Order: sequence, then structure tokens, then C-alpha cells
Amino acid sequence: MTSILQVITEYCSLYVDDIRLSDLAATDAPLYARRMYQYLKPTISLFTVPTEMQEHLLGTLQNPKFVEPKFDSTLYEVTQDYNTTFEISLGTEFVGYEMCACRVKTEDNTGEIILTPISIDYNSETGAVSVNATIDNPIESGAILDFDFYTDGYFTETLTPAIMNILGMCFQVVWLEGFTTEWLSMVSKVEDDSFYEQNRANNKRADAEKLRLARQQLAGEMRRYEQNMYKKAFVRNPVRI
Repeated sequence: MTSILQVITEYCSLYVDDIRLSDLAATDAPLYARRMYQYLKPTISLFTVPTEMQEHLLGTLQNPKFVEPKFDSTLYEVTQDYNTTFEISLGTEFVGYEMCACRVKTEDNTGEIILTPISIDYNSETGAVSVNATIDNPIESGAILDFDFYTDGYFTETLTPAIMNILGMCFQVVWLEGFTTEWLSMVSKVEDDSFYEQNRANNKRADAEKLRLARQQLAGEMRRYEQNMYKKAFVRNPVRI
């Protein structure tokens, strides 16, 4: 068995560089895992060489080999001021999760939403959460607590490092496609004295070239993996190292 978080943290995360995700991993691990899984899910479909790989990773309808993670979120409005630890019962639907995180949701004078992490203790058997308010960090009446929950999924097969590395390369392709085809990056911008989009055409070409190279490297790595599998199948006495 291979957990989804192992693939994400040890292989996929190495191929992306996004400070927003790094901050999210530190402040809301369940939401980070959820977002990374949403990129990983379409990633798996790119691993098509050798042709048996899809069944190895996902199985069949009669014999599935992939269990998806479970995740959820909820908001809770505090009805009184607290400067000591207090408990919230979120209900039976939030029982049994592996991870839980909480951030206080506030709005500044400009209307921007601010999410501030807060220390909590989650009881997975009851679904109750103890919020660790203090005199220095009180929770005021009307505050909105934003909870995220996550339970990891897994591949029933134990994936080799070679397979997980190729999944990481597939992840990179999906990640780059998301940025190069993003609507905001493709639409023309209104330019004036306060804003000038310098070298837009060059930047788009550079992004397209980066994606082309990533796809090329992925195809080469899958072919190399397939060739190695065929060699292992036909060589009866492999070289000992």
C-alpha cells in the first residue's frame, strides 16, 4: 500500500514552487492535502506507458486498487467571548478524520478576507474540537472559525520510487498546463502609465516551451521505465551489484 500523501509530499511537491501552497502547508495541512490531491487526480491519467500501468495504479471496476481521500470543511460562528480553551461539538459527520485544522476568518477595512491559524485539539472519535483561546489571543463573539478535515487515501499496490517519480513528473505537466492556460494569463491587459505588461509574448513563449519540455521529459521517462520492465522480464540472471 502507498499513501497519497507520500506521493504528494515526497515526489509531487518537488516539481512545484508556489509560496501560497508552502504557506498553506504550514497553516492548514488538511486543505493543502486536499488541493494537492485535486492536482494529483488528473495526473494519474497521464501515466499511460506501459499500457498496464493504469490498471496497476487504479485497478478495474471489479477490482479497484485506488481509494480516494475523504475531506470536508465547515464554518462555526462563536457566540460569546473566550480567553480560555473551549470545546465545540461539530457533529457525527466530522468523526473519524485523520487531520483537522482551524483558522479564524475575519475581514479588514478594505473587505479582504484574512485567515489566521489558531491552535486546536481535535477528537476524531467524537468530532469535538477544543479551541485554545488565551488572554493574549482571545476569540471574540461573532468570530467565524473555518475548519478543514482530511483523511488520506491510498494505492493498494506498493509503488516503487520509479513509479512515484514519474507520477511527480505527470504532476508537473498538469501544474504547468494550469498556469499556461489560465484565463487571466491569456487575456489581454489594459495598459496605461501605471501598468505596462513587458515582454508578454516572450513570457508566453517561454511558458509554452517549459510545458513542451516537461511533456518531452515525461514521455522519455515512461519509455525508459517500460524498456527496463521488458529487460527484467527477459533477463533470467540479472547482474548482481
